Amino acid sequence: MELLKGYVAALKDGFGFIETLQHDKEIFFHFSNVEGKAEKLEVGQEVEYSIYSREKGGKVSAEGVKPLGKGSIPKLPCKDEVLNGKVTRPLRSVNPDQADYCGLIVAKSDDGTILGEYEFGIASLLNKKELLQEGDPVNFQISQAENFALNVKSNKQKLRSHVEAVKGQFGFLSYEQEEGKKLFFHMSEVEGGEILQVGDEVEFVVVTNQRTRKHSACCVRKLCTSQRPERLISKLKTMNIEEVARGGPRVTVIRQPKGPDGTKGFRPRGPKERSPAVPMDLMEQLTAQ
Repeated sequence: MELLKGYVAALKDGFGFIETLQHDKEIFFHFSNVEGKAEKLEVGQEVEYSIYSREKGGKVSAEGVKPLGKGSIPKLPCKDEVLNGKVTRPLRSVNPDQADYCGLIVAKSDDGTILGEYEFGIASLLNKKELLQEGDPVNFQISQAENFALNVKSNKQKLRSHVEAVKGQFGFLSYEQEEGKKLFFHMSEVEGGEILQVGDEVEFVVVTNQRTRKHSACCVRKLCTSQRPERLISKLKTMNIEEVARGGPRVTVIRQPKGPDGTKGFRPRGPKERSPAVPMDLMEQLTAQ
């Protein structure tokens, strides 16, 4: 059976897709056909696989999916010039309803003149987790052998906000793309494997699901750890003391008590005054008189 190579194009719940070396289509695979732990696969990862064709329906899938080390697939040489353009068609992993697998970028000069159209795949992206959508501005280079976009980088404006809530593997940001709805994010979109907590400041990009039209945050990057929101601080201040007795969070007194004279704290008690010591020979003289 022929061994092929490609790139992980998308990962779903229990299955995924592989982009071929020709960047013209994607091959379905089930996690049960992955050598090793499938949950450790990442989008854009290089893999080796073989093709299995079903007799009924003629559908194909990948078997014996084996993760490869970075650089196992030689990079395509590219031209030095860096072009600017806009995405006019996303990858099919972003918009499953479209017929074409590859995305498409229209390159333009500074005066708006169209320089050409170039397809791109998951292997083209510098950041494999960037879900480029229609209209997103990008810069990129072109492969020397064919009109294929490489080293594609998004120039979409990045936003900042704070983590509003965390619930297991997902959470919400204080940012509202739609009025009254906090922006959703999944922990898999957090860069560097950082663990986010309520109050953390983050940088992110808003993406829209092409089917549901729901918004979410991707490429979430932790900037710094901020103080807890004021409402949480107020809640701690008013917390019932019984919660502390049951082993709950402790409350620290931030206002020191005042003494009877109005000063802060209580005046420490000094040592008890004692009579001065009298030498024994002088004591005898005094008693003899």
